[in-house]
Amino acid sequence: MKYLWEAELRRFVKFIKNMPTANLPFLIFLYILFWLINFSSTLVIGNVESSKSLTAANMLGYVIWFFAMFSISSIAQNMEDERMQGTFEHLHLSSVSIKSIFLVRALIHAIESIVIIVIFILIVGLIHRVVVFTNVYSLLVLLILLPGLYGFAFLLAGLVLMMRSKEAKNWLAILIYVLLVPLLIPERILSPAVREIFSYFPMFQSVMMLRKLNIDKIPLNLMEVDFVKLVITSILFFVIGLLIFDIADKKAKKKGILGMY
Repeated sequence: MKYLWEAELRRFVKFIKNMPTANLPFLIFLYILFWLINFSSTLVIGNVESSKSLTAANMLGYVIWFFAMFSISSIAQNMEDERMQGTFEHLHLSSVSIKSIFLVRALIHAIESIVIIVIFILIVGLIHRVVVFTNVYSLLVLLILLPGLYGFAFLLAGLVLMMRSKEAKNWLAILIYVLLVPLLIPERILSPAVREIFSYFPMFQSVMMLRKLNIDKIPLNLMEVDFVKLVITSILFFVIGLLIFDIADKKAKKKGILGMY
C-alpha cells in the first residue's frame, strides 16, 4: 500500500509541475463550453434573473458536473483504458486489492480536480465579475458530495466490467455530457415530484443546496432535511458502488473477462 501511495503522489507532483502547459487547453475548452451553456440558457430562460445570478446558478451546476466528469474518468474510464491495453489483469497480481488501487487513484484524482476547478472558478469570476461561492458551507456540501460521486463511478465501473463491448468507453463519454443537462435546469421549472426524485441523487441534491446557499442566501440550518438527505444518499451511493464493483470484479475473474481480448 505504501508503494501505491508513493506512485500516486509522484504522479500528483508531476501533474502540478506540468499544470501550466498541460492543462491550459483543457481550461480553455471548459470555459468555451461554459460560455456556450451560459449564453444558451440566457436565450432559453430569458431575463427572469439578473445576468450575474444566472451565471452563478449555471456555474454551480457546471462545477458539480465537472466533479462528476472527473470521478467517472478516474474510475470507470480509467478501468476501461486498462482493459483495452491489457493491463487490468496485471493489477490483480498486486498484493493490494484492485478496489484499494482505484480508491487511492480516486482520492488523488479528486485533489487534482479541486485544483483545476478552483483555477477555473477564479477565471470565470474575473471575466464575468461574479462571485460563485458566497457561503463557506458550500465547501462542506462539496466534500459530502464527493463520496457519492465516486460511488456512482464505481457503480458504472462495475457495470462496464461485465460488458465485453468495446463501445463501453463511448457510452461513458455520452453519459458524462447527458448528466450536464439536468444539472443546469433551474429548480423552479421542475414539478415538485421531479424535484423530489432528483433529491435522492447526491449530485442533483448538492446543486439545489448550493444554489439555495449562494444565490437565495438560505442558511444551512434551515436546510436540515436537505442536508441529512445528502449525507445519507452520498454514503449509500458510495457503499452500493463499491459493493457492485466488488461483485462485478469477482464475477469477471471467474468468467475470465477482465481483458478485452
